[in-house]
Amino acid sequence: MKVCVEVSVVEGKYQFDISAHKSLTIEDIRSILVGGVCLTIHGEKTPKDQGRALKEVIEYMEEDFIDTDSFKDVSFLKHDPPFSGK
Repeated sequence: MKVCVEVSVVEGKYQFDISAHKSLTIEDIRSILVGGVCLTIHGEKTPKDQGRALKEVIEYMEEDFIDTDSFKDVSFLKHDPPFSGK
């Protein structure tokens, strides 16, 4: 099972393209992506660094959800990902 994330910058804004096998639900995709974020936090060398990284992730998410313009152009398109899905 694969979830791919491609990011491009369009007019100064990040544009994300998240591709996954069509059998995955949005909840499955979210769990996989959050698992990846958790691995990056656990990858920090010390518990103090892990705490700092977790705090940064939480603050980023809070700021993103507070800024309603961040999500005004969100859309979900179901399409086959550019990989075999094995």
